[in-house]
Amino acid sequence: MTSALRILALVLLLASIGLWQHHGFRLGFWQTSVQVETEVPIIEGMPKLGTQRKIEWKNQFVSGIETPLAGLLAFLALMILAQTLKRRLKKREN
Repeated sequence: MTSALRILALVLLLASIGLWQHHGFRLGFWQTSVQVETEVPIIEGMPKLGTQRKIEWKNQFVSGIETPLAGLLAFLALMILAQTLKRRLKKREN
């Protein structure tokens, strides 16, 4: 029982760090939308006359620093729970 909790804790920690790495190790907070900028010519077919930036927002989740912190808190909580269960089981045996 306690080893299963410890394995689950480690899996949660590694999964949260993996998700954070997948999104680029952002030190900011979570984002639910991402800004996408494109260059659009002012007059169609004549980009030499100038361009302007078109800003669009794309709905996309990007994890921030909260992800590994939540994983770490879950890891610590499960490890403490596993340690307490282990101690209680030892007391019952004695």
